[in-house]
Amino acid sequence: MTIKAVLFDMWGTLIHADIEHPGEILQRILASRGISRSLDEIKTEWLNAEKKAKDTSLLSLFGKLPPEEYWYKWNSLILKHLGIAANAEFVKTVNSKWNNTVGFALYPETKEVLLELRRRGLKLGLISTAYTEEIHFFLERTGLKKTGFDIIVGVDAAQCMKPHPAIFKYALRKLKVRPEEAMFVGDNVEADYKGAKNVGMYALLINRTERHRQSGLRTIKNLKEILSQID
Repeated sequence: MTIKAVLFDMWGTLIHADIEHPGEILQRILASRGISRSLDEIKTEWLNAEKKAKDTSLLSLFGKLPPEEYWYKWNSLILKHLGIAANAEFVKTVNSKWNNTVGFALYPETKEVLLELRRRGLKLGLISTAYTEEIHFFLERTGLKKTGFDIIVGVDAAQCMKPHPAIFKYALRKLKVRPEEAMFVGDNVEADYKGAKNVGMYALLINRTERHRQSGLRTIKNLKEILSQID
């Protein structure tokens, strides 16, 4: 197998966060404004808001609308479901605080592995279910410069989310490599592993905590294990 490019998911693969559900970020922001909601309530209404967003086609606009506009609509929706009266200024405050409210850091081996892959002459890419400007924000804050990747693909670049084939094919075209020449590493079975495999890429599932127990998956526990698979 000749691998010419290695592409990564971001969250849970290169960078870890101090949350398990995005509702935890909202809970923190609300608490800072003196508004108390349990995480269970937020999770329940989050699901209800997602159903509403799907029914009203808001979800289909993710990546197509500018990020400020999309997140304004989404945050307005989730606050409404939580029964929180929110004027435009309050919703904008939630938007502005979001990225700075979550704690995050690189996994210990991330930089070392990326540098070694680059030293070996491999192209590097990143595909994330986030807007491109958000990806740049988190990369810069963790010390990973966007210039360290040959391609960064957010939902606004391909205007679709993983596991849609188009987002993977978009990255491959930009990198000028065939699917069989590219490896994709991610932590989500459906979005990352199956999404990449379905377009012909060599898929690896990073399973740090062994929470994925499906058989037949190529798994690694640490990014360093990638190196032995492309020698």
